[in-house]
Amino acid sequence: MGNLHPTLWRTCRTLANPRRLACLKAVFANPGSPVEAIAEIAHIPHDQASLCLRALQARGLICAERQSRWVRYSPVPDNSVPSAAPILTALQRAFFHDKLTATAITETLTAFTHPRRLTILSHLRLNAMQPADQLSRLTQISPPALWRHLRKLKRRSLVSQTDDGWQLSATPSPLAQTLLTITLCGQA
Repeated sequence: MGNLHPTLWRTCRTLANPRRLACLKAVFANPGSPVEAIAEIAHIPHDQASLCLRALQARGLICAERQSRWVRYSPVPDNSVPSAAPILTALQRAFFHDKLTATAITETLTAFTHPRRLTILSHLRLNAMQPADQLSRLTQISPPALWRHLRKLKRRSLVSQTDDGWQLSATPSPLAQTLLTITLCGQA
């Protein structure tokens, strides 16, 4: 199977956490804020906010700038992580334009937190409709594991099943569409 897009699945796994999402939303709303302000806005302890912000920074989603004794965080993507800018844009839209809850955002993100699911999505993009047995052979994923991942993708409205097999859904959410594009274009 291989490691398709390890950055994307790890980034989504990092983001699929209520505290990290609360910190990111606070950074979006108040760019240039120090940890203490972000922790207060996110309603979490300072030490936890610091850990969350470092995890987001490690994925290239925010930048930290030291000013005197404070470290200030801004939603500026790391240029060395090609997927960071589109992910940030999609998350900002999800929070402030689409007004999605952290739970809804987490649900979308968890569809992309496993490399096997990215492999399945890539194969379905290349081959519009695939019966499960053929998809299992092409992806080299055992049938029980394949069904488990397909059910998760179906619950998140990314794939659908017909009598002929499995296919990508026609209308994923804007956040899911961005993550699918990153998956399928290899920007991760």
